[in-house]
Amino acid sequence: MNSFDFKKYVNICKEQLSLPSEFPEKNFAQKWNKNVQSLFEDQTVQDVLQNQFHYNKDLRSLYVLLMLALSSVTVSHPYISASDILEASKLCRVDSKANIVHGLSVLEFCLVIAMKHLNDIYEGEPFNFQMVYNEYQKFVQRKAHTVYSFEKPVVMKAFEHLQQLELIKPVEGLSACAQKEYLLMKLLLDNSQIMDAVQVYPNCPTDVKQWATSSLT
Repeated sequence: MNSFDFKKYVNICKEQLSLPSEFPEKNFAQKWNKNVQSLFEDQTVQDVLQNQFHYNKDLRSLYVLLMLALSSVTVSHPYISASDILEASKLCRVDSKANIVHGLSVLEFCLVIAMKHLNDIYEGEPFNFQMVYNEYQKFVQRKAHTVYSFEKPVVMKAFEHLQQLELIKPVEGLSACAQKEYLLMKLLLDNSQIMDAVQVYPNCPTDVKQWATSSLT
């Protein structure tokens, strides 16, 4: 696992986009590198990179993002802009994970929403199955007349399936010996991906949709 901090992550971005000193067109290289420097001071770009860094430190994902941004450079648009980075991040999100979410069962989708609320409450801190189950149970109890309640072992199976689909992953190096109910996990979807999925999820029950969009847990 990559152990660098966000500052190092931003520096890697700069290094990847900067032109080397031996680049033949010195004047263009100077302007390009100056643009790259100011690009990473832009708040929109900082937000995109923070999001990317928080959910996936894998540099391959970062390189895909940068390549997509670079693909908008043309003769009439010779430098990368903050909006290019933002558009690239949107394209990265319309990805396989979004397609996977569309194929989830209603129970699995409910667990993803429970994790979203836990992320909001605890500001992205890791969670475990028991916390997710409790969150799901609170929702079921509030909507007992319309939402079917599943037994805990069934909910655990759904939770494990989300791990197999790589929508959640264990936090490395923490509580490796813990019971599976208490193994710390991290959600690999961000809020915008979840909210996009809510809008297009096939036959999403109204109560589930409202739960996803509410700030109440």
